[in-house]
Amino acid sequence: MSKKNKKIKISAIDEDVLTVLLGGREMYGLEILEEVNKGRPVVLSYGSLYPALYRLENRDLVTGKWGEECQEAGGARRKYYKITGLGAITLEEVREYRRQLYVKSLQRQMT
Repeated sequence: MSKKNKKIKISAIDEDVLTVLLGGREMYGLEILEEVNKGRPVVLSYGSLYPALYRLENRDLVTGKWGEECQEAGGARRKYYKITGLGAITLEEVREYRRQLYVKSLQRQMT
């Protein structure tokens, strides 16, 4: 099987991050973290977010680029992330897989 046809597996955290980035705009870590944690009973921490972003970037599911120095960040530079085409396709494949599992679950309940 070629790499092009191989399904990419992602974690639930990866899925959450890709979902947030699916809107298309570039976001830096704190923005992503705040968006992922909205209405969530168990909050995601920086310790989980940044390894996920690193993993997603290495797998070409997101791209990252460094911004200019930012006064509100104490002069530090922020890294901005954006979902790639492969990231969007992978996310859709995961969502479709979950839909299929749900349908199968409903069918089993009805029999």
